[in-house]
Amino acid sequence: MSSKRASYHYIQVDADITIHHGYILIKVSDAELAQVETITRQMQYPAVYRWREDAWVEFPSLKSPDYTPTGDYSGPNFNPTGMRIVAATTGKVEAAVAGILVEKTQRSASDTPWHWISGDTYPHRETLKRWGCRWSKKRKSWYYIGADLPDAVQQLIKQVNVPSDDKVHEQHMSDDDQEPCSIEEASAILGVPIREKSVSQVPDEPEPTPKIRVIKPVLDDRDETIVTAVREAKAESLPVLQSGMTNSHHLQRIPQAACGELTGSITGSVWCYGWAVHEGICVYVNCGGPRMAVEAIRAKLAKGDLVNCVPWDAPSIELTAGEGNSGMYSAFMQNIPEAKFTSLILCHELLTIPNYGGKSTTFIFHVSDEQAMAQLRHHVMKLVKVPVFPEWTGYLWQAGQAAMLVRPTRTGGDVTLWTVTLDIDAWTRLLTGGLAKDVIQLTKAHV
Repeated sequence: MSSKRASYHYIQVDADITIHHGYILIKVSDAELAQVETITRQMQYPAVYRWREDAWVEFPSLKSPDYTPTGDYSGPNFNPTGMRIVAATTGKVEAAVAGILVEKTQRSASDTPWHWISGDTYPHRETLKRWGCRWSKKRKSWYYIGADLPDAVQQLIKQVNVPSDDKVHEQHMSDDDQEPCSIEEASAILGVPIREKSVSQVPDEPEPTPKIRVIKPVLDDRDETIVTAVREAKAESLPVLQSGMTNSHHLQRIPQAACGELTGSITGSVWCYGWAVHEGICVYVNCGGPRMAVEAIRAKLAKGDLVNCVPWDAPSIELTAGEGNSGMYSAFMQNIPEAKFTSLILCHELLTIPNYGGKSTTFIFHVSDEQAMAQLRHHVMKLVKVPVFPEWTGYLWQAGQAAMLVRPTRTGGDVTLWTVTLDIDAWTRLLTGGLAKDVIQLTKAHV
């Protein structure tokens, strides 16, 4: 039973309510905000909070006439900027904040930065997805992995964040001021009569049919890495891709070998049969053991926790998705109940979902030379906006390694991976440089 002295204030919103971590989230107008402040100032402990200047603050009350920051054990502890919540005025779901916010994070100077995109992104979700951005359920934000955001995403952010007054001014300029005035308007402005000059009618001549021109590519000497890679590829014999491998789609076995035991506050022995780590992030792990123990390893890596692989004759290797990075793996699991054994392969999304929208990184399993080279050509074809012919595969493989666009990944357990930098500008320069130096050629069959 409630106390007889208790009093309640009810808010009616004729729509679905957004609830997160036990808190009801409502977007209010300035007038409604003033009403809430009037109510909370009459209460000792209102337990009502406002998101202001990227932090939660408690509304004014009898004990404090001004807004006060929340403590460690009071108030919400989540960021609502990426959420869509109900507006009390309209009863419709709207973005929590106006505009689009971008936050750049980077663990170290050598690591690839992450761009977190939050705010009013829901109407533009297809554009963000098209240009390589992904949605984080945990942070309720989009994120992009790369040195810089794609130009299309940067342009979208600028357009969304333009103040409304500027948008109205731009629209007014485009509708009225950009059109040329008529003869009558010009005469009224200048105050003198203007006579329109007659133009003799000249019959239109048919435009000549444009000829197809092939512009000879030029090697940019400013990029020493690309220049050196092209010269090395020209001086050495290129590997040849066997015919038929480019269109082959059959499955191949990934090598594996026992390379240690996985530990991390779990019960049961889980053995590791292969792993790959890039810049401190585990991109591939193959393990097996009792089902409960394997599930525990999967859960820890999915949450971004640390798991150690302890070899028999070497120091332990740390396997993690990175601090704060959750849900980054695709799991391939096979349970053998008769043997009480479960096999698990976890692949990072950088490996399974390459980002071709900007500068990023992906990986290639090396089962055979032909398979690895064909996979590299597939990535380059998806990345660049120029044709990539099968005859150029050997050049891409050799010149890509010389330019450090393809390099070995740190691995264990007889598995071999290659790290591929998805830099559209670098790969395009590598192709045009090879054509300029006649390392690769365009034949009549290509035209």
